[in-house]
Amino acid sequence: MIKKYFLITSRRFAVLGGFLLAAALCCGCREQLPTDVIEEPAPPVIFPDYSEVTVPVNIAPLNFEIEEEGTEFLTEITGGNGERHLAAGKTVEIPMKFWKKLLAANQEGEIFFTVFAKRDGAWRRFAPIRNSVSSDKIDPWLTYRKIEPGYDRYGNIQMEERCLEDFRTKRFFDNTSLVPEEQLGKSCANCHHCRANDPNNSLFHVRHRWGGTMLRINGKLKKIDTVSRSGFAMSYPSWHPTLPLIAYSSNNTRQIYHSFDLKKIEVLDDFSDLMLYDIERKQIIPVFESDDVYETFPAWRPDGLELYYCVAKLKTSENRVGVSRKDAAEARLEEMGGRTEEIRYSMMKMGFDPQTLRFGEPEVVFDANATSASYVHPRFSPDGRYMIYIKLRYGTFPLTHRESDLWLLDLATGETRPMSEANSDNAESFHSFSSSGRWMVFSSRRGDGQFTRTYFTHFSADGACTKAFLLPTKSPGAERADRFSQNLPEMMTGPLPQTGGEMSRKIRFLTAEKSAVRDG
Repeated sequence: MIKKYFLITSRRFAVLGGFLLAAALCCGCREQLPTDVIEEPAPPVIFPDYSEVTVPVNIAPLNFEIEEEGTEFLTEITGGNGERHLAAGKTVEIPMKFWKKLLAANQEGEIFFTVFAKRDGAWRRFAPIRNSVSSDKIDPWLTYRKIEPGYDRYGNIQMEERCLEDFRTKRFFDNTSLVPEEQLGKSCANCHHCRANDPNNSLFHVRHRWGGTMLRINGKLKKIDTVSRSGFAMSYPSWHPTLPLIAYSSNNTRQIYHSFDLKKIEVLDDFSDLMLYDIERKQIIPVFESDDVYETFPAWRPDGLELYYCVAKLKTSENRVGVSRKDAAEARLEEMGGRTEEIRYSMMKMGFDPQTLRFGEPEVVFDANATSASYVHPRFSPDGRYMIYIKLRYGTFPLTHRESDLWLLDLATGETRPMSEANSDNAESFHSFSSSGRWMVFSSRRGDGQFTRTYFTHFSADGACTKAFLLPTKSPGAERADRFSQNLPEMMTGPLPQTGGEMSRKIRFLTAEKSAVRDG
């Protein structure tokens, strides 16, 4: 008993000693910094690359890992206008309370990470990492879909919301809670979309079993049937800014595979039409319906008087007389697979009359045939001044194209240019704005070329953007090891009103309200 008592006491003293050491590092940090150092002229390599970036004043701590050789590490975190903290170790996890004070004290100023590494018995001090703090706040919540990368099927699909001011994460959709494991490949969901960043007016579509569009109006959730005459339901929705209307495309997305090309996968729409959904009348209003013309990615201009969309035309050669629609679609897909580089999407727009709900004649914004490029995913800054889009060589799915880049169109001047500050040498895609228009979020494969991650850039009133930074996480190492891709991120002004459990019950037990298809 006595030995046991002393053993426990020794452990307590060891724990106490650890606490005292940590306290010494925090409280006596000025004395802890090495003075006899070798100066390294360049900043250290860290992951994520939080260097020379601009961050919002309300963002969560930029935790990072030091990717330099060494046996011991110290990082001094300071601001030009005050606040100071010392962190020990190769992984730097910044205390939340200190971080909030640091950002608040250095709005429109700079913060610095100065790394010390002990190597071969000598301390080295790297040049400080500099970052800027913007007083422009970011919307505090983010939604995105998590999906396992795959070629021939999809399995576990999740949708999460994350607080950008800290690291709170809540899963509001998980197909493993809806179907047995052997049926996961038959349970999919389109990504979450909000009206003007408002979580209380938002939607996402569930496919296959318990299928339907989960529509949230003023916080109340219902399920609606948005299947059009084509047999396909809602994809890529865009809410009208003032009317109870949702523009969307009904797509049949397919994957094809290249045996000899280094780019092994191509995602095609072998069928896509444009629709309007009238929320109050529960009506589907066809805008375009055709087999050889593929309309997709609708986006309302913020004044609600124009609808932008993308369209590709590919006349296939098979004779479909007397052939079932399913067999005709398979024949069309086979032919499209051999002609993928011919499939280019033009950017179009149409005027819209809010009184009659009628569209004007289509106008070309960017002509794919004239420029030998594809233009997809138009999104507008909330003030209506700029449109951001993705430009790629061909096709409709940017994440399979390394050359996909963000481009900007100034709607006042007609000038268009690549967003070089935010782009990388890998695929960029699926972008959206904060409610203020001062921040953009987008998906990118710049990290390893395989997994899609979430990045942010500051977007100024004159259309300039900054170097993009990765979504901050509590544990950078765990995030890098995550085998899920994140895509279609959207920022929200608050959290979703339903929990994941409530959402699962609604998906299972709500009956989808039938929608009439209106002619003309």
